[in-house]
Amino acid sequence: MKQNKYNKIVRHFIHEEKGCLMIVSEDHLIFKTIIATFKFLGLDNRTIFRSPNLRKSIDEAKNLLARYNKIIFFIEAYIQGQSNILQLNTLKNIFKNRCKIICLTVEVEREYIIQIYEMGADNVIVKPISVNSLIQKLALTLTPDNNWSKKVDECKALIQMGKLSEAEKITEEFLKQKPDSAIALILKGDISRAKNNFREAEYYYNLASKKNKLYLEPLKKLVELYDQTNELEKKLESLKKLDRLSSLNHHRKIEIGHTHIQLNQEEEGKKYFDQAIKQVQKQATNMLCSAMMEIAQKLKNQRPDLSSQYIAKAINTKGNNLSRKDLWMFNEMGVALRQQNRWEEAIEYYKKGLEITPMDGGLLYNIGMAYAQGKKYYKALEYFKKALENIPEILNESPNIAFNIGKVYFKVNDFQEAQKFLSKALELDPNFTEAKKLLQRISKR
Repeated sequence: MKQNKYNKIVRHFIHEEKGCLMIVSEDHLIFKTIIATFKFLGLDNRTIFRSPNLRKSIDEAKNLLARYNKIIFFIEAYIQGQSNILQLNTLKNIFKNRCKIICLTVEVEREYIIQIYEMGADNVIVKPISVNSLIQKLALTLTPDNNWSKKVDECKALIQMGKLSEAEKITEEFLKQKPDSAIALILKGDISRAKNNFREAEYYYNLASKKNKLYLEPLKKLVELYDQTNELEKKLESLKKLDRLSSLNHHRKIEIGHTHIQLNQEEEGKKYFDQAIKQVQKQATNMLCSAMMEIAQKLKNQRPDLSSQYIAKAINTKGNNLSRKDLWMFNEMGVALRQQNRWEEAIEYYKKGLEITPMDGGLLYNIGMAYAQGKKYYKALEYFKKALENIPEILNESPNIAFNIGKVYFKVNDFQEAQKFLSKALELDPNFTEAKKLLQRISKR
């Protein structure tokens, strides 16, 4: 029953609210999953749009919103090593209530997920995801009652205008419907603060924080309150609670450091300033690597030799900070080396990537391709099998993948297996000429 409800919410968004989707991702699998979701729901996939990067997606979205009322962004947390997370708030400021943001990631650490929400995401998808789960995520992103949201905005506006008794009526109405609503309690705190009743405001903000321990907004409100009342010890306590929940925010670490200095706690203050600098240095390293990889991408077709030099620099710059989101660099390096027929070196880089994520299907497949280039066909098949064991859906990403595996089976005279993979290639692309030719050769044997 719940799934039917989710299906209706998504259909309503497309049909009745005139909504559309913008996919900011290079991941073919997530794009195909979204297309499959629309097909399952009987929706027109012409309301799905795609952009290679966040900057271009913003320009395209401005044009789309002349034709559609609302837009849901699906945004990769990282594209080619560049973080999009810090730009999510910018997106919200540009499109306001006409957009929702779902951030796509492969990371599962709590502090990382919290940072994504803090930066403005409405929901997070940890990939891969099934069609039904995707529908549920979409529905839960859309479900906040529009009337409720309008009332919250109305209440905030009334507080700003000083019409506090009218605002209080709305919060009481909220609390009758949802006694544990953290948002309603925050609004109660805002009203008390507007009346200069700071202890009452503190009570409501603390109560909101207790009702939802992972919700950052009540703690942010407490920081503002204690800053206003010059209660530095309490401000510091709230800042540190925020830092424990969302430790990747360097601005907050600077604020903690500054508050320590105001309290004449210089050593503690310097410790947090150093943490902030370290966080920014990490972000700067990511930007530097992104620039190197952009250079490498520009050069990869004309000068693969020079391209591979810049990729090597990017990988070395990352050093011990390499993570799963950097695997694409190893894949790019492998491609650049294989273009130069340096397949053995390519394998070395692919295997370094496997040290980060031991069973990554893409890397395993690429190792197989490198061995095939070196005519080490049985080694190639060994890695193709490992790739398929770990992510069988890799075959659906491109007809070339099935064709390449089938071609290697053909090389070792395993025609039955070759036929299976070549048929799969043709299932994905019925006009795949090379696959047809190879199948004909098998049929004549």
